[in-house]
Parts: sequence; structure tokens; C-alpha cells
Amino acid sequence: MKTNNVIGCIPARFASSRLPGKPLCDIAGKPMILHVVEKAKESSALTDVVVLTDDKRIFDVVDVAGYTVSMTSENCASGTDRIAEYMQQSDADIFVNIQGDEVTLNPKHIDQLVNEFINKPHPEMGTLAHWSSDKTILTAASNVKVVTSVTGKALYFSRNMIPVTQNGDIADNGQIHIGVYIYTRETLTRLMQLEQTPLEKTEKLEQLRALENDICIQVASLDNYVGLAVDTPEDLEKARKLLSN
Repeated sequence: MKTNNVIGCIPARFASSRLPGKPLCDIAGKPMILHVVEKAKESSALTDVVVLTDDKRIFDVVDVAGYTVSMTSENCASGTDRIAEYMQQSDADIFVNIQGDEVTLNPKHIDQLVNEFINKPHPEMGTLAHWSSDKTILTAASNVKVVTSVTGKALYFSRNMIPVTQNGDIADNGQIHIGVYIYTRETLTRLMQLEQTPLEKTEKLEQLRALENDICIQVASLDNYVGLAVDTPEDLEKARKLLSN
């Protein structure tokens, strides 16, 4: 696929039920959102990085730091909606959805995702995953699992353990989904026109809408993945200890 413009988009909203004001929480003397922006800017595969927010406090922090930021509607229900709205004012060919709480974001993982994606004949959508044999991680509903074809195409995502053995036992290992997405402009446009699907409603997983509508999601598998997404006050303390060292 020929492309000259790959934009890294970081949706960031102030409201959070478990950690209000999360993007502006201080970690090692710096707001969380700036840690993520700085890591994303290190990716050689991204043409630019933009923060998408509906909150002026977040806008001002990012703007004063000298990074690109755009105001989006308060009515956006998800990060994907926020990127789709921003797409209307962008000429980018490809959009990468980067989570604003991934404070340990590895720019090389973004490079891998983008490079594998653009080298496919007709890419539509892609994401990241890593293998794990930790039974606690594999059985936790908070960790989304994915199974793929031999060519790395996603077959299904679930909050439950997949696959399981014939007897219903946990498999020796499984792939844990990492919530970073990449889409072509055409795919993102199509996604925004689709209604919620039965499996999406059942699992509460937005990516199932794509699979149920025959949109191919290519999964890039990472080696030696170590990540920390800040969702709770406990996660915030972990991040502060990790990044202060």
C-alpha cells in the first residue's frame, strides 16, 4: 500500500469513572498525556501525532508543551468516534489509535504495527497482541484475548479465555490483545456508518463490529511485551514508581 501520511491519534477525555482527570495526573513531574505523546513522537513510522480531546484543560496542557492538539465534540462515544471526527479535517491516509493511558508505550511497537500493515496488499484494519502463559492474565475478564489465522488475521476477540481445550480447560498459552488500532481512511469511514452488532453488544468489544461486517483485522504479535495502562489509582501509583526510577 502506498501512503505518505500516517497520523498517530491519542484520544483523551477528562471524565473517567475510576480516575477522573486521568490525562492530567502527574507522573514524575509531568502530566500523563505528555508521557504518551513523547513516546509516540519517537515512532519513525508516524508522520505526526495529535491529541484529540473535548476538554480545554487537556488542550491547553498539550498546546503549551508545543504538541499538536485538536478539540473534538463532547458527543464522541469512543476514541474511534473522536478520530473519525478529526479525520474530516485531516488529509491522512492512515490513522493509528493510541491509548492515552499507555505510559510505557514502546515506539518500536507502533513502527511494527504500521510497517506490517502498509506492506499488506489491501489492508483494512490492524491491531497488536502478545502471547502469555500466565493463567491469571489469561482468565481475567479485563484482559481481552484474540485468536488468529495462520496469517495473523483476527478470528475472534473475547473477554473469556480463547482458545480452550476440548474438555474446556485453559490452553497453555494465548494471545492478549493490546488496544492500539490502525485503520485506513476508507475503513474508518465504513466503521462509523455501521450499527452495533450482536457479538459486540454481548462481549462489549467494539472491534467485533468490524469482524461481524467482514472487515479484516490484521494482528501484529509483539515479543517481550511489557505494558502498563493506567485505569485506577493503584495503576497510577505503579506508573509513578516505574517512571520515577
